[in-house]
Amino acid sequence: MDKANIDIVFVRMDKIGDLVLSLPVDTHPALAKARVHWFITKGLGFVAEHAEPARSFNEFPRVFSLRTFVQMVKWFKQNRPRLVVLLHNPWWVSAAAWWAGVPERVGRLSQWHSFLFINLGLRQKRSLSDRHESDYNFDLLEWGLKKPSPELEITKRNYLRLNPGPTQGTLARHALTSGQYRVVHAGMAGSALNWPPARYHELIERLRGEMPVAITGTQMDRQYLQCLNDLRGKPGVVWLAEKLKVTELLEILANARSVVAPSTGVLHLAASLGTASIGIYSPRRVEHPRRWGPKGPRVAVVQPENESSEDVMLEISTDLVYQTIMRLEDHEQQHDVQSQPGV
Repeated sequence: MDKANIDIVFVRMDKIGDLVLSLPVDTHPALAKARVHWFITKGLGFVAEHAEPARSFNEFPRVFSLRTFVQMVKWFKQNRPRLVVLLHNPWWVSAAAWWAGVPERVGRLSQWHSFLFINLGLRQKRSLSDRHESDYNFDLLEWGLKKPSPELEITKRNYLRLNPGPTQGTLARHALTSGQYRVVHAGMAGSALNWPPARYHELIERLRGEMPVAITGTQMDRQYLQCLNDLRGKPGVVWLAEKLKVTELLEILANARSVVAPSTGVLHLAASLGTASIGIYSPRRVEHPRRWGPKGPRVAVVQPENESSEDVMLEISTDLVYQTIMRLEDHEQQHDVQSQPGV
């Protein structure tokens, strides 16, 4: 029998932040000589392309179609991987791996299709959020490999490193100088509690007197950006919302003095680019930075102490976020996720 073209396929068909926290799982020592491939959500190929090292991948839409299903089954049969690790995916991806006869199909026993199509299932109660999402991924891979690694705990410290790529002149077009501006990204997909827009407004007003503040965002972030509209055109404010391609965004994030954002993909991109990144997080268990915090060489998070109050995010003061920015920029915090109580 001919050798397989691919040894292992990882599947993470989810959002940007989830993919950033998942890609490092292929740095497991047991995969040092393995031929690894990724299935990711359509539109997120830029993350895999700008990773160091770049990852081999295919993009697929999350929504089922017979045509896509047949294409995936055909791919599996042509490349004959021995193992597929289903970190997160719609049901039809598991079905495609089963239909194509992939010998070992590893995944979480958490949904109905897990019990039908997975033959190496592991129960992981990720909703407990008792460890980082990246750690859950490594633990699932260990289960599938059936070869415990003595270096696993060290390997779990790995985080994704991104390269913004060659300059595209983005800074010059927006009159920005590398290291002489900050980024505030106030928007998010709504999967967690966010800091009130008025607090972002207060922070930007304070920061713009020191150096320019670039405001980023997409069409999906408009509800969070409405409160900031009156800042457009003010001295020290550079409005970049809905103006950047993803590669231009990477350039802006990589050259910023620091980036402030809630629990969203932009925060994880900034952290992986090595930029000082400050995350504003909810204290609720399923949204906690213990599971979803950014991983990188210069990261910090702020969060409230309690999760019972209806306006719990108001416990995070503008001064606390400002002081965290100053400390991180001064290199006083150089560790992975750092957590501070709100005041």
